[in-house]
Amino acid sequence: MKPSDIIQVKFSEDLAQFADTRPVRRQPMRLRELVGLVLTATGKHPERVRERLRSGVCPYNIYRYWWEGFELDDAALAAALAEFPDLDLALPFRASHCLWAQFSESSGPRSHSALVEQAEAGARRWFRAQSFWSPLMELAERKQPAYHDYSYYHRADLYRAELTTPDRDLIVREAQRLARRRLRERLLGRGAAWTHLELACSRE
Repeated sequence: MKPSDIIQVKFSEDLAQFADTRPVRRQPMRLRELVGLVLTATGKHPERVRERLRSGVCPYNIYRYWWEGFELDDAALAAALAEFPDLDLALPFRASHCLWAQFSESSGPRSHSALVEQAEAGARRWFRAQSFWSPLMELAERKQPAYHDYSYYHRADLYRAELTTPDRDLIVREAQRLARRRLRERLLGRGAAWTHLELACSRE
């Protein structure tokens, strides 16, 4: 198969209770597009990618994609994967490239998390000269989060840092002062017992 070849891909909502009635849609893809879709499920593991292309099925969000399975030889597979980023352990966290932050709490029997996107946290409250995003990024830079992985789903490098009691106190204080109501409720609703901070940064 050549990179310019078109693969006829079908997809529908992956809801078992509506298996007989869900509409089937078509989305022709070039090989690069299809490999990009598959990477969201497999990561950059050649054998997993090969098996997924051969099986002809891949989940993505609430959808299930399928196509007529095919084989790629080693050279073609390597060339296809070379078009996508590799993880880069030496790449430092850059607040200016941050897309979102996620607080997580894993000390209890069940883990909980709160996602904070830049657009939401960057919105200022009335009569506030600063948004919650600013102190959040200042905290992230001070923590010097460690490189964790590259996400093909988010198309971003992922970083992680542990949160201390002073960090949590700062989050509470700044959320109360700067975050809009819905975000403030999400962050403080569980007592702000967050233990980790994950951040996603684009490379662009």
